Amino acid sequence: MKKAISTSLVAILLATSVPAALAADLESKGNGNGKPEVKTEAKDKSKETSVTESDTDTDSDDEDSTEASTETNIKDVKLKKQLIELRQELKHTAEITEDQKAKYEQLVAELEKTTDKHGALDVQLELLQRTYQKGDHTPFKKLGELLEETGSTEVKAFVDGQQVKADVAPFVQGGRALVPVRAISSALKAEVNWKPETRTVEISRGEKSITLYLDKKEATVDGKTISLDTAPVLKNGRVFLPLRFISEQLSAEVKWQEEGKIVIIDDIQATKESEQDTDTDSGDTSAK
Repeated sequence: MKKAISTSLVAILLATSVPAALAADLESKGNGNGKPEVKTEAKDKSKETSVTESDTDTDSDDEDSTEASTETNIKDVKLKKQLIELRQELKHTAEITEDQKAKYEQLVAELEKTTDKHGALDVQLELLQRTYQKGDHTPFKKLGELLEETGSTEVKAFVDGQQVKADVAPFVQGGRALVPVRAISSALKAEVNWKPETRTVEISRGEKSITLYLDKKEATVDGKTISLDTAPVLKNGRVFLPLRFISEQLSAEVKWQEEGKIVIIDDIQATKESEQDTDTDSGDTSAK
């Protein structure tokens, strides 16, 4: 009987002591209701705080970007309004004044500071066409800068400040600019006759007569044969002529500006004819 009681007592003691020891062991390893859970919560809170701060920074950047965009749009609208007003002023004046010219230059400068580089280019081109004086090539420098800023790579030709219009662009070959024959002859007010059977181009202006031969480095000027650096060529269904040769033979001065790839032509003969007309008018007035 005593032996049975002793055995039962040992079993009870073992049953109560093992859970206590196991609990103590788990607590010492940190798997109970202790600190590791607190650390985990702290990490989670840290992550939440970090995400919240990041969201705040992103929102702030978005707000700054929106404000900057709004300011740019307002400025663009303001500049376009000023340009419209300036054009309205010019409708009522025969010649542009120095004050109006200064306004144009200011608009170009302001537009160049914005993202509207093409707008600045258009205004500079308009300013050039309205104010160009033969021999003063200063406006072409700014035009060339803007052409390069907008990524333009085509050759452009100007006669007395007016751009030569053509359905196909001029190009450079062998260091010489070639332009569509009808475009340049129209700009210089010359008569042109293309003869496909002989592959020749005849150009006349006043008493000057020029004949060029396709793919041949020579021309006939007033009956005399002259050598050419570059022969006329047929490209895209158009006949292209060496611009400098034609212009100089028709009494025009030609300059090449590398920046912006611009050919600048001053029609000297047109100036002389205009001066002669003025003198004639003056003479008629005095005779009366």
